[in-house]
Amino acid sequence: MSPESLAALVALAVEPFGMPEDALRQRLADAGVKDPAPVLRGLIAAGLVRTPGRLCSLTPAGHEALRDAEDALVGAHDPSPTTRGMEECPSVPWLTQVQTHWVEAVSINYAVEPERLARLLPTPLEPEVFHGSAWVQVLMSSLRDMRPQGISPLLGVCFYQVSYRAAVRYRNANGDWRRGGYFVRSETSDPVMRHVGNALKEFKFHEFGEAQMVMAREGDLLTAAVDPEPAFPGGRLVGVFDTRPLPHPPTGSVWKGLEEMHEPLVECYDALGVADGFVYVLTIDREPWNARFVAPVQLYSEYFDDGPLAPGARLDSVLHLTECAYRWRPLRRERHAR
Repeated sequence: MSPESLAALVALAVEPFGMPEDALRQRLADAGVKDPAPVLRGLIAAGLVRTPGRLCSLTPAGHEALRDAEDALVGAHDPSPTTRGMEECPSVPWLTQVQTHWVEAVSINYAVEPERLARLLPTPLEPEVFHGSAWVQVLMSSLRDMRPQGISPLLGVCFYQVSYRAAVRYRNANGDWRRGGYFVRSETSDPVMRHVGNALKEFKFHEFGEAQMVMAREGDLLTAAVDPEPAFPGGRLVGVFDTRPLPHPPTGSVWKGLEEMHEPLVECYDALGVADGFVYVLTIDREPWNARFVAPVQLYSEYFDDGPLAPGARLDSVLHLTECAYRWRPLRRERHAR
């Protein structure tokens, strides 16, 4: 459908009792349509507009065409569209479509060697490379009132979580590339949330460990610490961050600014898992991150300093985030290319 035709349908949709043809033409001309007459004739010939008496109005087919156009526009702006062959497969729909808020979070961004990260990824996932490096973010967050959608916040759960999210991509059975995040490691401070998460296929493909965690603020200083249970070694983390926003990326960062980081590291809505010949896609609809570059005063991450991505892992930057609403979509899956 042409933009001119869509403009005419929208103009008529807001006039449920119809509008005179002259008024419609003038409205289209005011909207920048140079020659409204053939546009209107085409819509009438297609059965989308009727002209009883001297008034123009939408036919049922016109209303349907407008709804289809709206769906197409929404789909075009969907950061995680459903593609041909993709299917929904939620474990328990009412339970796994959850919502929560990030009260406060840090994203600690590491540049790593692509070859080392590739060893940690299941086929068909492969590292995305930006500025010559693969990327893993340590996302530590304070979550508030996590609960199934539609349930009162009073019944929600508040806890801490830390996830090590690698930027990855894969090619699906249609031959199209899809990007997302793969969690090479995750821990939560809540044992109940850990057991629930690991029991559901929405989360078990990046199994949660358990850890003692704290996020504490004193003025502008934010302290974040993770001490994993003995059964989940290798994830000790201690960081003190000055949360006053930096005017630009820190010295040594490869990024020119937040805008350049958006697509690679910030605008990432899909968590990916692989099992039984499928890639599972868990999509989060969220508000924009209120992210700012901040300075680490002190930082030790066992996973990068002494773990599977060392040596060669390099701290690039730290982002501080505040108050952001999250909502999970039903789990989907699709076949990957072989």
